[in-house]
Amino acid sequence: MLANAVGGPAAARIPVFAGDIVPAKKPDPAIYRLTADRLGLDPAATLVVEDSRNGLLAATGAGLRCLVTVNGYTRDEDFGEAALVVSELGDPGRPPVEVLANRSEARPGAYLTLADLRACLKGPS
Repeated sequence: MLANAVGGPAAARIPVFAGDIVPAKKPDPAIYRLTADRLGLDPAATLVVEDSRNGLLAATGAGLRCLVTVNGYTRDEDFGEAALVVSELGDPGRPPVEVLANRSEARPGAYLTLADLRACLKGPS
């Protein structure tokens, strides 16, 4: 529940876009097109975080760059379109993230920083 992560007042101000409001589910890009349109996002300044190939295809199909954090089910999927593929976002004091692929200007250390996320918007797609 979003309220548990950010608190009730903040959660009330955050729009949630789910697959049930578009005619087709991921990998169709409809959910990301709708989100970008409703929020007035600049695709060049928008980074999507996904954890599966279907999510990656939906994001890139909408013209958005994508960072992938894998999980036990998706680790071996093809993420060739992703700007960056990592084991997790990481956290200080935890084991360092594993960079599985990097097609961006990001240079992650033990964990991803805001500078890494910004750098995912640069470099080859």
